[in-house]
Amino acid sequence: MKKKVLKVFEGFAGYGGGSFALKRVKEKHQKFNYEIVGFSEIDKYAVELYNANHRDAKGGLLKNFSDIALIDPNDKEFPDFDMFTGGFPCQPFSTAGMQKGVDDPYGRGTLFQHIMRICSVKKPRYILMENVKGLLSHKFDETRRQMIEMLREMGYVANKDDPNESPLAMAVLNSKDYGIAQNRERVWMFARLGGLPKGFSMVPPLKRNNLKLVDFLDPDGYVPKELYLSYEQIEHLKVKHGIPDFHVKTALCLDIYNKKIKTDGYSITITLPEHNSLRVIEAHDDREVVIEPSRNKEIVRKMSVTEQFRLMGLEGLQGVGRKIDIDFASQSYNQLSKRAGNGWDVNLVTILMEHIFKQLKDIDKDLFNY
Repeated sequence: MKKKVLKVFEGFAGYGGGSFALKRVKEKHQKFNYEIVGFSEIDKYAVELYNANHRDAKGGLLKNFSDIALIDPNDKEFPDFDMFTGGFPCQPFSTAGMQKGVDDPYGRGTLFQHIMRICSVKKPRYILMENVKGLLSHKFDETRRQMIEMLREMGYVANKDDPNESPLAMAVLNSKDYGIAQNRERVWMFARLGGLPKGFSMVPPLKRNNLKLVDFLDPDGYVPKELYLSYEQIEHLKVKHGIPDFHVKTALCLDIYNKKIKTDGYSITITLPEHNSLRVIEAHDDREVVIEPSRNKEIVRKMSVTEQFRLMGLEGLQGVGRKIDIDFASQSYNQLSKRAGNGWDVNLVTILMEHIFKQLKDIDKDLFNY
């Protein structure tokens, strides 16, 4: 059987978490072939970051089709593809947002309908989507029902023998269960045109380890001084959040949103900088302090961008705390923090893709017989 190249369209691309993951799958399985045929992203800084890290086979820029709501799938310029990947905007479903769902005043709650609109014409073999866990709450039952009905009408089913079974395989996966010291729960959704294989699972075997937040932090001397809080700022945090002190034996995460120190050693979810919910508390004896320490030898700071992207899986777990596999395109701290907060955990996506592809080998040998 002649092997095909898996052609992928990356919607809501951000920094290209799906592309990064596919590269890693290719590195592990040399006979696996894929091609990104285009992407969709409206944020100019995200596009800049994407272009700095992802190119076509000839080294040229990949085509950005910009606003997914304006894409005409019947346009001759719009390519065919085997797989759609994308995390449609989470703000309408997130507890950190307004949770208005399809009634989101900015129209973000209905953008998944444009995924369905495009896929109803292109009929890709696979659709892989991601969103916050809040999408599974009872409040959004109708949204999920719409998604499932649209998929059924398009020919996506779970099992040919049971057309009433949901065609959308779903699972909540947490980054900390797969080797990254971040408590990041996301719902992952997958559909296959013509039906999923019997016994299909969206939950890869767990890959827990002993790594904690401290293992993902920058080495001594690499954290910009401006990220450290002053004595006055630290005292203000204590009063505002009712925390008596920040003396810790190892680096921990301060969860400002819930007004507590995370004593389990994991980071809370990396979010957009405007939510301002995360601080790193350093143990005074952990490192040589590069700034004037607090009068009480308490050290609290913002998380650096390299640490944020490290916690988004952009590095092999060997040598954690050193190398970052991304070109930052000389962007600002604020812009890069936005990209990290909106992105995919590349480590988890790689594991999930491998897990999905392995289950498809017997029925889709033209793509996954490697």
